Amino acid sequence: MFKPNPANTAIVITDPQNDFLSPGGKGYHLTKKIIEKYNTLGNLELLINTAMSKGYQLFISPHYIYPHDYSWQFTGAEQKMLLKLRVYQKQNAYTPPTVGADWVPSLKPYILDSRTIIATAHKVASPQTNDLVYQLRQKRKEKVILAGTLSNVCVESHMRDLIENGFQTAVVYDATATISEKDFQAAITNYQAFSSATWSTQQAIIQL
Repeated sequence: MFKPNPANTAIVITDPQNDFLSPGGKGYHLTKKIIEKYNTLGNLELLINTAMSKGYQLFISPHYIYPHDYSWQFTGAEQKMLLKLRVYQKQNAYTPPTVGADWVPSLKPYILDSRTIIATAHKVASPQTNDLVYQLRQKRKEKVILAGTLSNVCVESHMRDLIENGFQTAVVYDATATISEKDFQAAITNYQAFSSATWSTQQAIIQL
């Protein structure tokens, strides 16, 4: 049974950035229906606000694409989609992101809170390519409550990798979004198959 507490449980959000979550984002036309149907943005803010007010620490795992990434010699379907859409653009690790790669305005105050940990950029979908796991271990976190985008890509990949790394993991399914109902339901099927808990936002808040 998954029993969270602020001492050993982290809130992890993947890619809380404008390109897939905000009107005008380069991928928003793909996720808009799911975001509106499940109130993804409202649920993300409610989850984060409630958790932080109770003393939980927020961890962000962002996705950035730099100019040199366009010269990759081989890519999978998900990478090709992101490169074609030109989402998550950033000149390099030391410069500000573009508007699309910046944080969703409603979530920005929580992300820029002094206690929040912002991991380095992941490059495909999971934290295998960034320092999220290291940051979690440095803060003595053993459990993760996970949400973000895309439901069946980065969220699911983070879930699988965190579980493989020994973190007990719960996923808040209606605080995620993806490009179709089919993909959304496929993600939920896999959350239920692997995670220690698959919660709605309201269920997660009760557990907090």
